[in-house]
Amino acid sequence: MMRATRLLAPTLAALAVSACDAFSPTEVRNPNLTDQQFLGTPASGAAWLRGTQRQFLLTLNNVVQNSEIASDNYFNNYTTNNQQFDAPNILYIDPEVTSIQNSIARLRYMASFGLDSVYPRDALVTPNDKAETYYLRGMANLYAGEMYVGLPAVPNGEVVSWQTHLQNAIIDFTQARTLSTDAAAKNSYTLLLARAYHRLGNKAKAVEESQALLAASATFTRNATFDAVNGPTNSMQTVLTSSVNNFQPLPRLDFLDPKYPNRSATVISPVAFAKSEEAHLIIAEALLADGNLAGAKDRLKQLLVLVNSRPTEQIDNRVQLRGRAGGKVIYPNSADTKVAFAPNQPFVDGLVLTRTTGTVKSYTVSGTSVTNAQIDAIATADDGLYVLYLMRQEIFLAEGRRMADLGMRMPVAQTEIIANPKTKDGEAYTKAVIPAFLPKAFEMDGFTYDQTAKTVVIKHDVNRLLVQNKTSVDVLPFH
Repeated sequence: MMRATRLLAPTLAALAVSACDAFSPTEVRNPNLTDQQFLGTPASGAAWLRGTQRQFLLTLNNVVQNSEIASDNYFNNYTTNNQQFDAPNILYIDPEVTSIQNSIARLRYMASFGLDSVYPRDALVTPNDKAETYYLRGMANLYAGEMYVGLPAVPNGEVVSWQTHLQNAIIDFTQARTLSTDAAAKNSYTLLLARAYHRLGNKAKAVEESQALLAASATFTRNATFDAVNGPTNSMQTVLTSSVNNFQPLPRLDFLDPKYPNRSATVISPVAFAKSEEAHLIIAEALLADGNLAGAKDRLKQLLVLVNSRPTEQIDNRVQLRGRAGGKVIYPNSADTKVAFAPNQPFVDGLVLTRTTGTVKSYTVSGTSVTNAQIDAIATADDGLYVLYLMRQEIFLAEGRRMADLGMRMPVAQTEIIANPKTKDGEAYTKAVIPAFLPKAFEMDGFTYDQTAKTVVIKHDVNRLLVQNKTSVDVLPFH
C-alpha cells in the first residue's frame, strides 16, 4: 500500500511550497514531511483537501483528453498523444491506460487517507470538508466504473467489476450529501448520483435523483476551475485551440469547437462537468424506455430551452487552422460547407464555421444542432433515442463522456498486473471492451471532403449504430 508520505508532494505542491523538485515519490528527503509531522500541523485537513482537489483536476484532464480521442468526437490529427486510440485500439500496455488508472487510484487514495488519517487529527475540519472529500473519492470510483472493465478498489487488491465501482461511488456521493450543508454542493452530489444510477441501468433511482436536482436547481452547473499561474491548466483547451491541427472535431461537431476558448494568458476556461442538462437527458431516456413518446418529446423540448439559454461567447479563432498544417487530414473551414451524417443521407447546413475572418460563437457550457422541428418529427422510440444520443454527444462534447456512451472500456493496465499479486495476466480484465458494432480502422472519425463542392460525408452515423444495437449490454443502459 502506498504510504501517505508519498502523497504529500502533490498535496503540498498545491500550496505552492518551494523546492518541489526535491521531493521523490519513493523517499522523503525533508524530515518535516513525515506522516506524524504533517498530521500534527494546524489546518492539515484544509491543506489535504486542497491537494485532493488538485488531484481531481489532474484526473479530469487525463480522463477528458484521452477518452475524447478514443470516441468519435475528436481525431488526434497532430499531437504526441496516443495515436491508436482513434482506431480504436486500446491495449493494456498503453501508457495512457496506465496513466488514467494511476490518476484515478491516486485520487481515491488521497481522499481515503484524508478521511481516515488526516481529518480525525484536525479539529478544524468541517462536515463540508468531509463531504467534499467523500465526493472526490466518489469521482474516482465513478471514473473507474465508467471507463474500465474493472480495477482494484484498494491498493494491491483484487480487480472488482465496474458495477462495484459505481456502487461505491453511490455510497460516497450519498454520504457527501448527508454531511453537506452547502446547497450548491449538495446539488452536484445529487446529479452525480443520477449519473451513476443511469450507467448502472437503475432507471427508477436515476429518474428520482434527476427530478430532485431539477426541483432544487433547474439551471445547475458545477465547474472544474483551473489555475493559469500555479496549475493545473485545462489540457483540453490547449489541444483544441492550438494553431496547428491538434485535436480536430468530427465535421458535424465543428460548430461546437472550441468549447474552451483562450480568453487571456491568466484566465483558463473551466469545465462544466456537472450540469442539469444531464437530468433532462436521463428522464427523457427513461420515458422512451417506458414507451411514453409524448412525454419524452416534451422533456427534450425542455432540455432544448435550457441548452439555448446557456451563455455563449464570440471569440477570435483565426489562429486555429483546419488544413494540413502539420496534421494528417484536411478539415473543412468554411460556413458554406454542407455535412451529411452518413452516406446517402441529406446534407445539413450550419455545422461548420468559417474561422479565417472575424469571430465565431463558442458554446462554453452546452450546445446542440437539434431543433424543435426535429423533436416534433420523432415518430418512434428509436427516433427519440437517436435524437437523445445526438444531444448527449453534442452537449457533453469535450467533457470525456462519449466513450462511456459508446460502451468502450479500458483494460487493467499491465503495470498493475506486474506489480499486484492479486491480479493475473490473460484474464478478461486485461482486454479492452470495444463493441463489435463500432467502426474500426479509424473509421469512426472518417469522412470524405470535397473541397470544390464544399461537402462532407461522414462515413458512419455512430448514433444510429447505437440505436440499432440498443439491446447490447454495453450501451443505452435503460434498454
